[in-house]
Amino acid sequence: RATATAEARPTVPMVSGMRLSGISLAAALEMQCAAAGADYAVYWVNVNGQLVVGGHYVKPAAQGKCAAFVKATESFQVPSDGCSGPLSTVYHLGQAICIQDAGSYKQLKRKDLAAEHGVKSICFAPCGGGVLEYGTTTVAWMQTPPDCPVMPKDEIRKAFQYGTTTVAWMQTPPDCPVMPKDEIRKAFEDLGASYAMFWALQDGQFSVVADYTSESWAKDLLLNRGDDKTFCSESRGLKIDVGGSEPVAETANLGIEIRVTVAESLTLQRKALAAEFGLKALHLMPVEGGVLECGISAQKLTGLTLQAALKMRCDSAGSCYAIYWTETDGMFSVAGAYVTPERRKALRAKGLTTDFADASKYLTISADGDALVSTCARHGTPTFIANAAATQTFCRQALAGEYGIESIVCKPVKGGVLEFGTSSGPETATWPDMPPCPDLPKDEIKRALEDLGAAYVIFWQLRGDYYEVTAEFATPDHERAIRDRYGEEDTFASVSRMFALPADGDGYVATAARSGKSFIVPNAMEEVRLKRQKLAQKFGIREVYIVPGKDGVLEYGMATEIA
Repeated sequence: RATATAEARPTVPMVSGMRLSGISLAAALEMQCAAAGADYAVYWVNVNGQLVVGGHYVKPAAQGKCAAFVKATESFQVPSDGCSGPLSTVYHLGQAICIQDAGSYKQLKRKDLAAEHGVKSICFAPCGGGVLEYGTTTVAWMQTPPDCPVMPKDEIRKAFQYGTTTVAWMQTPPDCPVMPKDEIRKAFEDLGASYAMFWALQDGQFSVVADYTSESWAKDLLLNRGDDKTFCSESRGLKIDVGGSEPVAETANLGIEIRVTVAESLTLQRKALAAEFGLKALHLMPVEGGVLECGISAQKLTGLTLQAALKMRCDSAGSCYAIYWTETDGMFSVAGAYVTPERRKALRAKGLTTDFADASKYLTISADGDALVSTCARHGTPTFIANAAATQTFCRQALAGEYGIESIVCKPVKGGVLEFGTSSGPETATWPDMPPCPDLPKDEIKRALEDLGAAYVIFWQLRGDYYEVTAEFATPDHERAIRDRYGEEDTFASVSRMFALPADGDGYVATAARSGKSFIVPNAMEEVRLKRQKLAQKFGIREVYIVPGKDGVLEYGMATEIA
């Protein structure tokens, strides 16, 4: 133990990175528990100078006292500055530490709580712009063995600068890989994956040490199969030799991402299993400590979720149409389409009653070919053409010329491919190259519209010093209620476009974006901090959810009877 006089603490933390939220956060917490043998995990984020709980997970087998400990932890907050506890220290040093006996560690603010609920060891690690805490109620994790390593003098010096008065040399549990947060986020938010699993190498073989199945896919499997088996649960006992040609081993040995089409693979050991669970492709990424695998299932976008995805993609990208392609028996066909009102108006002015998207509904595209849609699906990467009408290799070149379509982008999404494009008229944006398109969190949108019954969805993005609405959607039922009551087309979501929220303000959207913490506003009609309180009263908006994401902040809310 060492003591020293605390000096002024720097204000810039060492912890940085993209905040976790939604399905990516849920997967990271559950997988970290599995990899470490922990009973719970908590994600801490900085909200206006206080470290607060941004998300948590408790193993089903560790309910009871452990769940009570996590529940009580939700009400705790720790100053990000001026505190000598382990949470604040890790946040500023960016270095993981482990407390072997949490109940007796004086600098742990919750030590009495830990002792009361039987929490033995706790680890704190920097994670996605915050701190990941995970602990055990069953066994104590051991500290470094007696042959002590050389003390990290620079880090100890920093610790004293950060207000720490004692220093203990500790470490995380042995052989515990840290879950690759960026790759997990890519799997679910970019690729539309239904699951993720982490393969770790031990004694010349890869095995699954952590996995996560999305809630929506797990529900679909239970409904269709009638049991609680998943592709992940059936993959856990498999061993893969490091020197083989199986995709997991190849990914690790080559150090590159590999995408495997299940039907075409010759080396996938679980090919029959993947087909049994309806998987179309596996995407594998080399990461520190092993390989992260995710899978693309046959699960498709439908209903309100699909309507929102199409409309909001046009909003955010400045495109005039959006098409959702899905594959059946080796052929892609249109499962949904949207054309903006501005585009429809421009077409009518030219005497046209249909659009490029409408005409595409009558076509099918081979999944094995070199079409824009097929290539995107096969490789799991976006595809782009700048001038569709002048590109001879584009299979719908003639249609593009007939309807004045210019640039087209295809992006892989859950269950298929989302295509969207611009026209030669002033009603759309102009793309000289691949446009920067935000990743809209479709799982969260589905939860909002189909599980919680939200009336609207809004996506906020940073534009200069303000957050502005770049995409929005209101359900047909809510739009109909507004028309019946007011005789107008405006909704809470569309009128919110008029608002610009200061990025450095104390509103929910800005705070969620800065901290990575989600918020629930129980009564938007009375919440001044929402900034649109009067608007909520007019449109009957009551409960509002604010969820930060990689490219912006998702907001959605439930409506009551129109006031």
